[in-house]
Amino acid sequence: MHRQVTYELLPLEALLATGKKPDRAQQIKVKSELIRIRQALLSNALLLADHQHVQRYIRGHHYGLVQLLDKLRLDVNADLLSNLLDLLREIERTFAHHIDPEAIVPIVYRKQLAEQCNKMLKAFSQSLKDVPVSESLQQVFIRIFKRFAIATSVTYHQHRYVTMLKDEVTHRLEEPTHTEETLRQLLLWLDCNSLSAFGYYTHHITEQLNTLETKNEKQERLMVLRKEITQAPVKPDVHYHPKIPSLRAQLLTFLSEELKIMESIDASPPAKAALTAGEFRLRTELSVSQLACLLKTLLDNRIITNPNVSELLRFLAQNIVTKRAEAISFDSLRAKYYNIESGTREATRQVLQALAKSLS
Repeated sequence: MHRQVTYELLPLEALLATGKKPDRAQQIKVKSELIRIRQALLSNALLLADHQHVQRYIRGHHYGLVQLLDKLRLDVNADLLSNLLDLLREIERTFAHHIDPEAIVPIVYRKQLAEQCNKMLKAFSQSLKDVPVSESLQQVFIRIFKRFAIATSVTYHQHRYVTMLKDEVTHRLEEPTHTEETLRQLLLWLDCNSLSAFGYYTHHITEQLNTLETKNEKQERLMVLRKEITQAPVKPDVHYHPKIPSLRAQLLTFLSEELKIMESIDASPPAKAALTAGEFRLRTELSVSQLACLLKTLLDNRIITNPNVSELLRFLAQNIVTKRAEAISFDSLRAKYYNIESGTREATRQVLQALAKSLS
């Protein structure tokens, strides 16, 4: 039989229900209540039967404290805010593994993060002004900091990741010789698995291949890169987007596809004759770039689960007609799939938002 526990925040919520600044007597009551809540949470968590019950108990109280914090008027409740924050942070430290990573952080956390991101954007541009770091790599980090400088909602997972990224970038920028390679390694170390990071990295690989002349040289370079990425250090349990494949996994898939294509060049059968006018093709208003972006989004989120990307791209190239292209080149579609531009992402996002609205 499980121990019965109660929701410990009810008395505190009653004390703060008016939203006004507590008088001296009420402040004493609030401080006493916060001490009682802390002791109750610690003792009850030890007495609960299993992990699931502890997690449910802690998350319920954690959510309640966040709601209380968000309702406070900072101009009249500065001391109270400080006391509530102390309790919230102690819960988050003591029960870190029980906090819901998808829960929304308090408004005060979000504002602090926005301020830190704005500072990072200024420091980033200043530090790299005279350093040979490509604009495309800079933009990978700048996009993340810009996103959270203006975000209206931030989860605990996002807050933790961006804070960690800020600290790591700051550390590397303080080194006397920060280079492109130093910052590029950070993408894998913190699993920055955004579209822009993937696009930057695949472009970097393609540029290396373009400097080589023979097929054997390119194959050897791809195998070296595959080994380097496989062995690159990765921080455990850290991901920018936790629900899609890691940057390492995406890059290894890309390298494997490149190798397969090279191996099949000599063994490729003769190309099929062009389709006759009567043969069926799917027509779309999407551009080739948007089609590539949509396919990558569907694959990353496992809505489409075919494992072979090249086969999918070849199928689409052979069976789809876009508004601007009666015949899609496989090489063109493949290049756009692995190098998605920001304008393409925005245009595809608008298409998906319009679709979502049509279903409402």
